[in-house]
Amino acid sequence: MAKAQRLGGWMTRFKRCIDAEAGAAVSEKVILETERFDATLNYAQKAEWIKSAVRRLEKEAGRPTARKVMQACGMKCCGPTQQNRAKQFMKESKSVKELLARLNERGIGGGRLKLKNPNTIVGGYDWCYCGRVKQTQQPFPTDTYCHCSAGWYKSLFEAAFDKPVKVKLKQSIIQGADLCEFEIEFR
Repeated sequence: MAKAQRLGGWMTRFKRCIDAEAGAAVSEKVILETERFDATLNYAQKAEWIKSAVRRLEKEAGRPTARKVMQACGMKCCGPTQQNRAKQFMKESKSVKELLARLNERGIGGGRLKLKNPNTIVGGYDWCYCGRVKQTQQPFPTDTYCHCSAGWYKSLFEAAFDKPVKVKLKQSIIQGADLCEFEIEFR
């Protein structure tokens, strides 16, 4: 990345997450030709830039670290407003089912959260919520990018429960599935 290159909002967050999880040397090899991303209003072209960047990230850092980068991005994407709302809803709820009903009523987390068993929530989206990639012309070759949504769910439910949760990506639209699905495990 050229030293004079300036990065905008999402790109800055992406770079910071790469730096934190994989190091600045990796972000230098991943964050390339940002002018292509910034100069276009065509979201299919933006999706192609992201797809290429994720491939570079997987190559330079390995898939497990690339997934951690994307999860970190998603955790930052779920901001204080959503976290505080989740905390408040949990405080006002008598059960996890009631919390999920409140979140679903407001469309938070895709609007179709349900309790699978006493310690697992299933959630997901009927369409891709990410404006940067939802108009991809070809499916993404791996699920790495969608670990951003896993991070979003992780942040939301860790705020609600005030303890760590594990999020597992089951399927994603940008990989060709009909919907995105996640399992959120809490104890």
